[in-house]
Amino acid sequence: MSLAMLRYRWASFAGTFVALLLGVAVLSGSLSLWAAARPRVPAELSAAGVVVAAPRYDPPGGGFPTYRPWSAGETDGLVTRLAAVPGVAAAVADRPFYVQRVVDGRPVGDRRDSIHSGRGWASAGLMGYTMKNGTAPQNPGEVVVDAALGMPVGAALPVLTAAGPATWTVSGTIERPGFYVDDATARSLAGGVRFIGLRLDPGARPADVAARLPDVLGGLGTALTGDERAAAEPEGDRGTRWIGAQLIIATVLVGGFVAVFVVASTCAFAAAQRRRELGLLRAVGATPGQVRRMLLAEVVLVAIGAGVPGSLLGAALAPLLAGPFVAVGLEPTGFRVGFTWWAPLAAIGAGLVVGALGVWLSARRASRVPALDALRVAAAEPRPMTLSRWITGLAGLALGGGLALLLPGSTAEQKPTIVLGSAMVLLVAAALLAPVFVVPIVRLVTWPARRGATGLLVREGARVAARRTASTAAPVLAAVGFAVLLVGTFQTADVAVGIEDTAKIPESAVAVASTAVPGLSEAAVRAQPGRSELVSTVYLDSGRPLDAVGSAVDGLVAAPNLGWTAGQAISLRFVDGSVHSVTVASVSAKVPEDSVQLPRDLVRAHDPAALTDVVYLAGDFAPAAGAERMTARAYVERTAAEEGDLIDLFLAVLLGISVGYTALAVANTLLMATYARRPEFATLHRAGATAAQAARVVVSEALLCVLVGTLLGLAVAVPALFESRAGLQDEIGAPVALVMPWSTLAAVVSVCAALATLAALIPFRRRARPGEGSAWARTMAV
Repeated sequence: MSLAMLRYRWASFAGTFVALLLGVAVLSGSLSLWAAARPRVPAELSAAGVVVAAPRYDPPGGGFPTYRPWSAGETDGLVTRLAAVPGVAAAVADRPFYVQRVVDGRPVGDRRDSIHSGRGWASAGLMGYTMKNGTAPQNPGEVVVDAALGMPVGAALPVLTAAGPATWTVSGTIERPGFYVDDATARSLAGGVRFIGLRLDPGARPADVAARLPDVLGGLGTALTGDERAAAEPEGDRGTRWIGAQLIIATVLVGGFVAVFVVASTCAFAAAQRRRELGLLRAVGATPGQVRRMLLAEVVLVAIGAGVPGSLLGAALAPLLAGPFVAVGLEPTGFRVGFTWWAPLAAIGAGLVVGALGVWLSARRASRVPALDALRVAAAEPRPMTLSRWITGLAGLALGGGLALLLPGSTAEQKPTIVLGSAMVLLVAAALLAPVFVVPIVRLVTWPARRGATGLLVREGARVAARRTASTAAPVLAAVGFAVLLVGTFQTADVAVGIEDTAKIPESAVAVASTAVPGLSEAAVRAQPGRSELVSTVYLDSGRPLDAVGSAVDGLVAAPNLGWTAGQAISLRFVDGSVHSVTVASVSAKVPEDSVQLPRDLVRAHDPAALTDVVYLAGDFAPAAGAERMTARAYVERTAAEEGDLIDLFLAVLLGISVGYTALAVANTLLMATYARRPEFATLHRAGATAAQAARVVVSEALLCVLVGTLLGLAVAVPALFESRAGLQDEIGAPVALVMPWSTLAAVVSVCAALATLAALIPFRRRARPGEGSAWARTMAV
């Protein structure tokens, strides 16, 4: 019977089909991207059968693990002992460092990859290379480069390192990206060693070699084989993958939520329109359970029919996103997406779950309608607000409002989650309570047009059919609420961050790294008249990392949360692995949590690879490679803009999904409503109304639904925006301007209005065959 119903009522299921198809496609593509975005073994260690990692520290509250570096003595001792293990052909300490090629005085290349693009020549053996020309670097100032650069052997190569500009001589070329210098130069330019790669003898099994290493390591490290070697991925790449994963997760969450929202809305509206049909089934003996199973079976069939092509579509489109993900900084260079067999299957299963969740509540309500009550229903709708709907709607309103109140005191990492969660809960609550507000809003907005025939029909039709109006307005409510709340919150927060950051920079001008480089070299910093802060890391005996800022202080200045006292001796391990006892000079509340301040020269001496972000100028700017001058405000704005680009991308994806689903839901609901109202329009025709007059009524009703949804969405989002702004003002202690995203709101409402108009007019575009009378009469005839 479910198949027969689908054939007979295919138009009612078209919107659900498209919603599930798109939802499954989004999920399938997202899962394919997520599978490809998992940490991978770095290409620089691909030929190492076993990788030995330094002692690992896992934060108690979760987060990325860190590997505290070995000292120079520990590294040399481990390399010697590991090279003597049976099955090991060579043990090589991996020493990545920053280097960029300079062309016409300007650094070139990917600034993200440049952080770890330099290595000692011994490390080249861990990646499997093919020497094309020349020889290995033997002396300081010699380098082997990628043959793709097109540089001949003997050519001079200007470069920029953390120490400053240099000119190297090309001694050879290989078919691998990177810059490979003699090992002594690599030691001087790199920080500490955290990983040692082992090249194995032919026929040696990595698992067998790894089993021999615990006694050799003696607690100084862990042997990694197979996919475990992905732990050696550079920290920058790991952070980039994390950002991409957040977008994928947010896409899945929003896509799933909106898909359930749309399917539930369309299924509930379709079930309400089928009250007579369901009443007849009850009258001939169908039980509530049979009615529920029939409705569920219909949606399951639709979900299967939509899930298969949707999952294949998503899996096919996912590889096309690899390039854009790398270009915008969501994935590291070399990111590729292949076919993952379980992603389409999981997406199909999720589509079935979404469809079942979307229809379940409407199926339960429809199955409880008494047969005679359903048969008595005429033009007036039944009471739209049940007790359960009241309770659920008010509870959602309270929960969503409570989440919004938590936003000001939350951390930067928590804010996106809280905003998204609050938006979802409040929008669901508003959708549940929408029928309560439909009649007063309709009366208010149609008051000026109450005397005209079209205005009177629209006004009274919307009042009588409050449930239909609310069902059409609910998707618009969701889109407007998401757009205003998300975009407005993030843009207002950007304003607050700019005010706060500018207040921290008293100097009127700063020297900063240009957009072509990841930071300022030491030579560029030394040339500037002013103070700078060199950011590095130090490690406690437990392996816990602390941010170390090298600045103009005479001793160690600690953050209060560390629990140290002035005069206390603290053992610190620096980036180069050396351990020193440092006396606490003072404890200051100005130092951020889990941070220490140290003399800048001390930090530089132990971290030759560190780069400086900004120099606060106290005199004239001195031109230097990779450096540029700008005002303090411009620097803050540029930093905010770089972060804002990623936020804008997140918002564009989330809003694109929500608005797309909204358009689908609005169009589907209006199509179903218009087709179901053909007897009503036939009566209008018999009373003398023309097709154009009836079309104006339908279009006006559709636009009225969009307006109602817009007003309800604003009623949810605007108070939350004011509350968010108040919390930001308290946090930074300065006034913050509320940013209302008018352009985004106008775009969302325009899209919804255009599609609502199109969907309302489609039934009036059918043409009659010759001899069958007017298209208007034939289309609207019962």
